[in-house]
Parts: sequence; C-alpha cells; structure tokens
Amino acid sequence: MSIKFLHVADTHIGVENYGRLDSGTGLHTRLQDFIKSLRFAFEKAIKEDVDLVIFAGDAYRSCDPTPTHQREFASLIHMLSARDIPIVMITGNHDSPVSYGKASSVDIFGTLGTKGVYIASEDRLIPIDTKSGPVQVACLPWLHRSRLLTQGPYHNLSQEEVVEQLQNLGALLIDHLSSQVNPAIPSVLVGHLAAADATLSGSEQTAIIGRDPVFLTSTLANPAFDYVALGHIHKFQDLNPNAQPPVVYSGSIERIDFGEERETKGVVMVTIETLETGRTTSYKFVRTPARPFSTISVDIAPDQDPTTAVLEALDKHTLTDAIVRVIYDLPGDRTDTVDLKAVKNALEDAFMIASIAPRPRVQKQQRRSSISEDMDIKDALHAYLQNHPDLKNIEKDLQNYGAQLEAELRGSE
Repeated sequence: MSIKFLHVADTHIGVENYGRLDSGTGLHTRLQDFIKSLRFAFEKAIKEDVDLVIFAGDAYRSCDPTPTHQREFASLIHMLSARDIPIVMITGNHDSPVSYGKASSVDIFGTLGTKGVYIASEDRLIPIDTKSGPVQVACLPWLHRSRLLTQGPYHNLSQEEVVEQLQNLGALLIDHLSSQVNPAIPSVLVGHLAAADATLSGSEQTAIIGRDPVFLTSTLANPAFDYVALGHIHKFQDLNPNAQPPVVYSGSIERIDFGEERETKGVVMVTIETLETGRTTSYKFVRTPARPFSTISVDIAPDQDPTTAVLEALDKHTLTDAIVRVIYDLPGDRTDTVDLKAVKNALEDAFMIASIAPRPRVQKQQRRSSISEDMDIKDALHAYLQNHPDLKNIEKDLQNYGAQLEAELRGSE
C-alpha cells in the first residue's frame, strides 16, 4: 500500500510587486502569476491521483487578504474538494494576526465546514481516511509570541527569552504529537517554522526581520513520522538527505523579488510506501511555471559607447516574459549618456522593466536594530529607539504612552 500526497507552502497570494493591473480581467498581473503556479500544482496533484494535499502555511501575503485574493484562493481549494481530495492547512506567520485569539486568514474554511478541508491554527493530530488508506497528520502551526505573552509568568521576558521559550515549547509539542501517533499508520509532521540547518532564500537573507524560534533538525526528524513537511523558508531543500524521515522545505511557488532570481520554485510530490520490511518515503520536486526574474549587469569600458554596451549585453539573453532590471557600471566620473528609450525598445518582449540605472556607489551603512511584526509595543519601541539615539532621553515617556495605548487596544477587542 502507498499514500501519495502533494506538499506545498508559502503561496503568498497578494504579493503584487513588479506588476500592473490587467485591463482585461481587472486583476493584478502578479496575482495572476501566483494563482497560475498554485493551479498548476493542484492540477498536477489531480493528474497524479494524490490521496491528499498538505499545505504548510502562508497562504496569503498577510492575515487580512482582500476579497479578491480570498475568492481566487477559495476557487482552487474548491477544485480539490470537488474531486474528494482532502487538504490539511496549517497557519503560517503571515496567515495569523499578532493578537492572540483572533481568526487567521484561513479559518473561514473550517468555519464553513468545507468538505475535506482541515484547518489547524493550533497543534493537533488529524486522522484522515484517504482512498488509499488512513494517514495521520501532526500539525505544528507558526508559534506566535502572543501565545506566551498572554500567560502571566512570561510577561516580563526579553525578546531573546521569549524566543528561547518558544523553541522549548515547540520541541515539547513535537514530542507530544509524536506520542499520539499510531505507529501502524503512515504519519506526517507538518510545520511552519525556521530550522537551524536551513539555507535561507535570497529574499530572506536581505529582509529585515526579527528573530524567529529556531528548531534543530534532530528535533524535527522524529522517527515517529514518515515525512516532515515544512513551510516558512522559500528555498526547496531536504535537511535530512538520504535518511528517514525526509525533512523537507517545499519552498515558495513563485519568486517574490530579485533576491529569489536564481532559485527554482515548485512543490513536492511525496509517496509513503508500506512494505513487508516497514515503511519508506520518497519524493520528487516539481517545478512550477514561476515568472522569471533577470538582472542584466553591464560593465562599460572607458572607450565604449554606454548605450551600445547595454544593448549588446541584452542581446545575449532571452528575456521574453521576464521581469528585468538593467544595472550598468560607468567608469570613473563619466557622464551617464545611456539612451533609455533605446534600451526600453530592446526590452519590448519583457513582462516588465523593473529598472534601468547605473550601479549605486557603495556607502557604509550603520547597523540597525531589527523590528518584527509580532513584537509587542514595548520591544518594538525599544528597537526603534536604538535606531534613533536622539530620542533616547524620552524613551521612558514613550514607553509609558505605549503601554497605555496597548492597554486601550486590548480593552477595545
């Protein structure tokens, strides 16, 4: 007997950079890109007759998707439901509001009781009877700081201490989920989290984000599970290669920006096979038709015409339907005489021209404190003031006002 399923994550519907409105449909062209890739993945799942789909978090760009984004995503979920393919969805950090207890962006599917759709906003084990037999899905959604901060003993912890507590909590939850698993039935752990051994995507390396709870691969590769399906990191990778269980980030389905230009995007098709000697898991990566991003970098020689140099560089690349940026280096203090109109004409087959500009001069930058969207007001203010030393003398007053504002906001919920 074998169980086959699709592992997908980080669809981020609602990311609309480097695009425009499509006059024919009224939809943003980047929304169409993301929907196209997700539809491709679901159609592939249907074609390969999967037993279920596992969605490892971050369906939308934010926890407040527009009605249009909800409609487009729901239509694809319905495509699976209409074919009796169950889907398990956990909430990611982008799906969940910062305030504890508020609904996530995907909770509506559970509220409506959509056929075959299982939503996990908290850790739990979901048994599912598929057409090929039973399977167990252990769910570990994103662990928000608010999960601790609503409890008395953790109110006065620093940001670093909160992260450490969340890491400890996550490890305990994985152990608890593994203890509930029936070893005679195939089981999958699905989590939206950061693993210590993971290679970050290009866009994630340049983003200014707060510290995430980080999990060891040894914690995730619990032998109670046959496969570990992860979301949150946008780069496809197996953290436990050539071993069981595979610990896999499927990566995102579309490129977010130029930081992900060189990354292949896709989903993972997984098979858990039960043999006389036990169960074994295999998988294959499936590329989605993600929009290409392309950076054309041009070094202009001192005796070379700048426009000619750029046009010759463009002629060496296939840029049809790509999002393109052109960066050129001018020698010394030479005047910029690049003919932008000629360059744009040469790029007429590109999907979009992001920029045509000389490479900026490198300037020394001051290290800045990072601010995370799920910090509380106290920690966010402190981090902000680290970047603005001129306000240091009034930090106490600002913290007092911040505490009053936070209390008023809690009272209005």
